[in-house]
Amino acid sequence: MSFEEDYRRALGTLCLPRFAVPRPKAPFVVAVEGPNGAGKTTLCHGLCQKLNAPYCPGTDEAWLAGDFKVRMIRDAEWYASAMFFLSGCFEQMRLMGLRSEPLVIMDRCLWSTLAVHAAETIERLQALLTILRPIASAVQIPQLTVVLKASFQTCQSRIARKPADARALDELTARTEFHAREQMFYQWLTSQAPGIEVIDVNQPTSEQVVDKVVALIRKRQC
Repeated sequence: MSFEEDYRRALGTLCLPRFAVPRPKAPFVVAVEGPNGAGKTTLCHGLCQKLNAPYCPGTDEAWLAGDFKVRMIRDAEWYASAMFFLSGCFEQMRLMGLRSEPLVIMDRCLWSTLAVHAAETIERLQALLTILRPIASAVQIPQLTVVLKASFQTCQSRIARKPADARALDELTARTEFHAREQMFYQWLTSQAPGIEVIDVNQPTSEQVVDKVVALIRKRQC
C-alpha cells in the first residue's frame, strides 16, 4: 500500500468536531486556504478590491508581532506552535464578530494550522482534534472557506518569486510528500465541515480565479 493510500485510510477514521454556529448579525467571513505558494494572499487582495471588503490575516496581528511568528513556526515544539496559532485564530474570529462590515476576507484560518500538522503526521492531527473536541462548540469558523488547489510545481514556482524572508519560511515545508498529505487533508475537510469549496488554480489567471470566487461568494450570501 502506498503512503497516500495509507494516509487517506487513516484520515477516513477521523471526525472533525462540531463547531459553533455563526453569530447573528456577524459579518460573512470568507477564508482563503491552501498550500504555500497557491496564491492565497493575491486572491485575498483581489477579492477585497472587487468586493470593497476589508482584509485581515487569519491570526490576530498581536500574535504576529516582531520575530515571534518566525520562532513559533521554525523553532518551537510542534504542539506549542499549534496551540499558539490556534489561539490567534480563535481570537481573530471573536474580533470578526464585533465588526460592522457585512463581509470580511480572511487570509487563512484555523484550518491552516490543522492542515500543516496533519501533513506532518496523522498522529498530530489526531492529537489536535482531541484537544479541540471539548471546546469546539465555542469556536467560530468562517461561513465560507475557499481552498486553493495547486500542484507542487505550481506552488514552488510561485514561492521562488517571493521575498527572501517569506520564501525561507515557505521552504520549510517544500516537500512533495508534505504537499500531497496537505491536499488530502483539505479534501477530507470538504466532507467534514460546512462551507468548504475547492478551486483549482493551476491554469486560470489570478483575475479569472478572483471572478470565480466572487461569483461563489455572492451565491453563498443570497
